[in-house]
Amino acid sequence: MKGTMSKIVTVILAAGMLLLTGCADELPEDELVNNGQAFEMQKIGDDLQASNFPFQEKEKFVTLSELKDSVKELMGDRYWPEVDLTKEELERKTGITEDMYVDFLAEKQVLDSHIDTMIIIHAKEAHVGEIEQALEHYRTGVIEENKNYPQNLCKAEASRMETINNYVCFVQLGADTTIVADQGKDEIIAFCQEENERALYVLEKKILD
Repeated sequence: MKGTMSKIVTVILAAGMLLLTGCADELPEDELVNNGQAFEMQKIGDDLQASNFPFQEKEKFVTLSELKDSVKELMGDRYWPEVDLTKEELERKTGITEDMYVDFLAEKQVLDSHIDTMIIIHAKEAHVGEIEQALEHYRTGVIEENKNYPQNLCKAEASRMETINNYVCFVQLGADTTIVADQGKDEIIAFCQEENERALYVLEKKILD
């Protein structure tokens, strides 16, 4: 009798296990799909959080020394500015104050009687317009100061300002203009304009590439 009862209990337990297994296997298909999608979405979320969005390209930052070096490399010994302006000198000459920019580079020639100059201001976005106006006012002042110095006057009138992203660039270059001095004012201006265009071209390429 005891052996018969053991066999009955064993059969009942086995049947119960089969029933439970069958219920698990027979979950509705849409519920299985939803559970799978939820798992995959959680996995994707975890992966993105762990990777901290590596696919996002970081904003390119060009240093002012890189910009200067690119101009000097292009122009070689025709790049004459060699003395850095301090932030105080920049403010005194142009009215551009420290709160208006992220960084700046300003170079001029050693002697004040020579006027080759390059100024690059990495402007704070809210102050781009102010810096443009300040440099235009500075340019007007240099022209006025050099009315009695024909070659300097030509360089001042040929100077250019261009804003590339938030970099406001002022170039007043030309180096040795004696090679065209006997051809008249218009030729000197055209010569200096070409030098300035070359500098602005390499600055734009470096900033935008």
